[in-house]
Amino acid sequence: MKALIIAAGKGERLELVNSTKVLERFLGFSLLERVILSTREAGVKEFYIVIGHRGDEVVTALGDGTRFGVHINYIKNEQWEKGNGHSVLAAKDKLEHERFFLLMGDHLFDSNILKLLSETEFSGGCLVCTEKNLSKIFDLPEAMKVLVEDSHIRAIGKDIGKFNAVDCGIFLCTGEIFDAIEKSIANGRDELFQAIALLAKRDRAKAFDISSSFWFDIDTPRNLNEAKKRMLKSLTSRDDGVVSRLLNRKISTRISSRLVNRNISPNAISWMVFFIGVLAASLFLSGEYLFIALGGLIVQLVSILDGCDGEIAKLKFLRSRYGALLDSVLDRYVDALLIACLTYGYWHIVGDGLLWFVGLAALMGSLGISYTRARYESAFASPIPVGRSIPATRDVRLFIIMLGALLNQVFVTLAILAILTNAEVIRRMINWKKSAQVKEGNLDIVIK
Repeated sequence: MKALIIAAGKGERLELVNSTKVLERFLGFSLLERVILSTREAGVKEFYIVIGHRGDEVVTALGDGTRFGVHINYIKNEQWEKGNGHSVLAAKDKLEHERFFLLMGDHLFDSNILKLLSETEFSGGCLVCTEKNLSKIFDLPEAMKVLVEDSHIRAIGKDIGKFNAVDCGIFLCTGEIFDAIEKSIANGRDELFQAIALLAKRDRAKAFDISSSFWFDIDTPRNLNEAKKRMLKSLTSRDDGVVSRLLNRKISTRISSRLVNRNISPNAISWMVFFIGVLAASLFLSGEYLFIALGGLIVQLVSILDGCDGEIAKLKFLRSRYGALLDSVLDRYVDALLIACLTYGYWHIVGDGLLWFVGLAALMGSLGISYTRARYESAFASPIPVGRSIPATRDVRLFIIMLGALLNQVFVTLAILAILTNAEVIRRMINWKKSAQVKEGNLDIVIK
């Protein structure tokens, strides 16, 4: 699959003086770089970028694409001041026999959108990504409205009276789009949406809903600020516990938004958080309240910073299986150290042997939470189900340790951890056994 990116316009509404719109910086990269890197994550390596206004600056900034791990071809649109249909048409001789992504240089999006698009059955014409949740649209009056009926586009335009979705500026096209643009221009209509309207009349334009995914069209300074807020909000994980959702992410994303402009890797952050966790555990060894309380505060800091490595990995397009594995392994060591040192430190002061039993139960349950998740995803080849569960995620466990340390209730803290974690492990095993029996029963029926 190849990608065609339109980056020829002036972008006057963004009110830039010394730069071109697609080169405006956004969380560590230019807008155009983010479009390229998001597309690369979907497996695309061959790019055609249509340039026009200050096009030489775009070429200088991006080069041939080697540093992004892709190959970039540039197409000059001498008529860039006209409708954007001319920019798409400029690539006709390169892509008229291809199936390709058509993207805008100022539209940000989640790479999963393109992955889903590429897997969609598509007979030809144009597949238009649309947003049905109109409440999400930041500037609806300026949005390109679309009327969709049974996945078919019936009307498109900024001023159409009846609509139920908006165009997201992300398309999967075949060479038919060039024919439609040529005919549209011949009729005095040189905008891309007018060519899509022509395809819609032939029933060759279909809608692809992406309402559950992140995307944003940037036209004004207000758009730019809102896009940053929404992109940072999109960094949340499906596995986030209640503490992460209500507290940690609100702080960690602000930290990550500053770290993304610095030369720091996600793995470096993972190691930094690990050593901060070791510091907290070492403070627990004394058993003295002052040190335990200080260690508890540091534990909560660890919980907050624990999200930054993943956030930076997403923002910098540096996600890797090794990075995820490293983070998980270091987290387990810190979890074990915190519980072991908390148990020893308090036992050293009170001398209660029962504390060791409770501490061991808390340690086993904490590691069991991680282990059952890993084994489930390995055995069933799918992410662990997200639904009703006992709150025993890592963010909750660390928050409980912080509260227990501040209140100087170490025994109670360890007991709560032991109960919550082991109860959740047992709940998972019972539920998964039922699920596995149902699946195996269905398979047996199919075989018979």
